[in-house]
This record gives sequence, C-alpha cells and structure tokens, in this order.
Amino acid sequence: MSYRDLWLTPTPNISNFLKDEVPKVSVFGVPFDATSTYRAGSRFAPNAIREAFLNIEVYFRDLDVDLERVCIEDLGNLKQTGSVQSMVVAVQKVTEELLQQNKLPAILGGEHTLTYASYLATGCSTLVVFDAHLDLRDEFADMRLSHATYLRRLLEEVDTEAIVIGARAASKEEWEFAEKNGVKVLPPPQDDRSLQDYVKAVRSTIGQRSVYVSIDLDVVDPAYAPAVGNPEPGGLTSRELLTVLSALKGCRFVGFDIVELDPLLDTGASAALAAKALALLIALVSK
Repeated sequence: MSYRDLWLTPTPNISNFLKDEVPKVSVFGVPFDATSTYRAGSRFAPNAIREAFLNIEVYFRDLDVDLERVCIEDLGNLKQTGSVQSMVVAVQKVTEELLQQNKLPAILGGEHTLTYASYLATGCSTLVVFDAHLDLRDEFADMRLSHATYLRRLLEEVDTEAIVIGARAASKEEWEFAEKNGVKVLPPPQDDRSLQDYVKAVRSTIGQRSVYVSIDLDVVDPAYAPAVGNPEPGGLTSRELLTVLSALKGCRFVGFDIVELDPLLDTGASAALAAKALALLIALVSK
C-alpha cells in the first residue's frame, strides 16, 4: 500500500466498510440539472448531501439501527454532462450493473429526470414518489423528457403502479391524467387529519411490496426545506417526512433516490434533511 492509498481519499465520501460485511447500499451521485426550469444548482447536491451525512447522528433508536455498524459503499459521482440522453444512458447502465451484482442502488441527484433512467433499470412494478408535483406534463419548456415530465414518460413505457405522496401542485391536465391512469395520489395531511391517520393511509396504500422510492425534497414545505429547485408551499414538515418514510418499514427496496436539493440556496438545513432521509432509508434497507 502506498502513502496515497493510506491517507488520500476523494471527499466527501460516506463509505463505511466493515470486515466480512457486504454493503447494504451502493451510493452514487448524478450531478445533473440540465432540464431545471426554475432554480438550477442541484448538480452540486450529491456532495452537499454527503457533507451533511458525515455530520449528523445516524443511530435510529426506534429501529435499533446504527449506521456506524452498517456497511455502506460510496462509488462517487457520474461524469458531469449537460445531455439528457447521456445522463439517462449512464444512470440506467450503472443501476443495471449494480443490480446484476446484487447491490442496492442509492442515488443522489441531481434533478428528477434521473428517476426515469434508474427506475427503468430496476424493472420494479411499484414506484413510490415523495413530491410536491405530479410531473405528468406531456411537455414542458419545449422538452419531452425533463424533471416535469419524467413520470408521464415512465407510465407510457412500462406497466407501473405509481404512488405519489405529498403532491399538491399540478396542472389541470396532470390531475386528469393521474385519475385516468390510476396514479394514486396522497396529498399532504390536513389540519383535520392526524399524522397517525396519514401514516396508516400510506401503509395501507403501499403494503409490503417491492418498491423503488424517489424523494423530491420539494415534497417538504419551503419553511423546512427552502433550498429546492421548485419550492411549493403547503407541504410536509421535516418531521412528517421522516415519520412517513418510517412507514415503509417492511417493504422490500430495490433502489431509491433523493433529488432536487439546491445547495446554492441553502443554509445547510435542507441538506441536513436530505442527509437524514438518506440515513433513514439506509436504516430501513438494513432491516
């Protein structure tokens, strides 16, 4: 071993290798925000989430999971590109390769278009999305495939059960498309509906099936996560997001992603929430 191997490392890096342990997740970043139509900057998010992850507590008492004792593999970031097509090919191929190696992909965006590629690679039949928006437009800003249209493209290409949690913002066309095509939408909990009832609704909707989970950070109200590409008032609190995520305990995860954090607009609070969501998902996977 050279001194470089001993002391130099690409940073930030959240790998946690344990002797004789197989990684529970394989993390990689997608520094891509070329289709962002409001506030660009999510290409810087993968490293921002890692930095925050290295500075939060990662023991989950309710689950009795300590990520300091969980094997995590961080593969780094994909090569940056401004081409949607190049990004889609790269994400899909890397995700497919990880799955062929019996590894679970944990992807840090970047903007939401990447989910189109990663979900196609998994072949999973159930997509659970946490998002303020439905992303079911047929076209937006002269683009057929973008952060605002990726879910519609998926539903056109594969037989998918899509469940969108926290959605509250969409065009009339999108709401009609969702209803016509059986997209299950759970708007944020209202004042007259307790969080416990909301969690029960999520559990009954998802059950314990195999799922791919995508978290668009704008599912959270801007008061709690202002540093996102398309902030939308009326969302979940940070506590509600983590509580609802915990309701996925018992599901079989085939992969997950966290997207749409914009570190250029952040005080660190939004990145901390994204990192906590990442840690919780890894803890759930490890169970």
